[in-house]
Amino acid sequence: MIDRCVLIIDDEKRITDSLTDLLSAEDYSVEAANSGADGIAILEQRSFPVVVTDLRMQGIDGLNVIRHIHANQPKTLVIVITGYASTESAIEALHYQAFDYIQKPFDFSHLKASIDRAFHKLEVDQLREDTAAMITHDIKVPLTSVLGFASLMVDKKTGRVHPQAAQFAEKIRSNAQRILALVDNYLASCRIEADNLVIDPSRTRLADMIEDLREIMSHELDLRGFTLQVDEDSGPAEATLDETYVFRALSNFLQNAIKYGDSSEPIVLKVAELKADESPIEKPSLRLEVINLAPGIDPESLKDVFGRFKRAATGSGIEGSGIGPYVVDAVARAHGGKAEAHCLDGGRVSFSIILPLEPEPAGSA
Repeated sequence: MIDRCVLIIDDEKRITDSLTDLLSAEDYSVEAANSGADGIAILEQRSFPVVVTDLRMQGIDGLNVIRHIHANQPKTLVIVITGYASTESAIEALHYQAFDYIQKPFDFSHLKASIDRAFHKLEVDQLREDTAAMITHDIKVPLTSVLGFASLMVDKKTGRVHPQAAQFAEKIRSNAQRILALVDNYLASCRIEADNLVIDPSRTRLADMIEDLREIMSHELDLRGFTLQVDEDSGPAEATLDETYVFRALSNFLQNAIKYGDSSEPIVLKVAELKADESPIEKPSLRLEVINLAPGIDPESLKDVFGRFKRAATGSGIEGSGIGPYVVDAVARAHGGKAEAHCLDGGRVSFSIILPLEPEPAGSA
């Protein structure tokens, strides 16, 4: 998350005081400077995601401030405000990639909208960079495995199929599935950021969906020595949901259970129907819950585990993209539901997605 910090630079103190008060009331952290020299001095001590600077100031003017930022803090977005707008000053400000150019006098709502857009752009850019880096890192391992086992399938000299070709093929399938899951999560996270994660609910047989999930996860479960126990006794046979996205949510839960869990106990997948007074969304609901033994998980880390790129903290050094829980939460919200994570007795953890049995028409997270 980008810190909501703004530096205001203007040689009119009434303007810096007014903007500081107004932006602070909008939950921005604001620092002010009443000259270009003071602004640059502050920027030499720390960086700001967004800087709002007047163009014409005594001594070091706004263009010098912009040049300094462009040379030293190229990711900082600059919004120029000026009472002396001209084509030349606008062109030079844009030459140094000023984010916006606003003429005085202006309504505060106009400036706030520009600052909001600047932070949104920074968030999207950060998401793209972080996701690309993590996806690249996480794909390398399974992709290397795919290439390695594929090269062993057939002896290049004799043309004979390796006697363990069936096992190699299964490892290739499993690792390809991991890559596909990473790509699916990445695409879903992009749709979330674009406010475009739209669900398409339909009647779904839960037993069929879970059986497909068990089959796809079987090799990874076996490889890590886990068993999957399914408890559907208190759940409905069918539910109205977006099967593709809910399948992806459960897959994320199971992958995390395998990655962070202890195989001395089975992973339990519970399907339950909740009455309105039992449900955290206060509606008749379907709860899909994955419970596993994971004594190394820090309970405090579960409080924001569904945030973007958050992971449950463990002492194992296991790495992951952190996109999965973020996608699960968005899938739940798009259905009008909720995702939850809790620590249980005996070192167990519970991850749930709670969905209304009668969801609203197709929605977006």
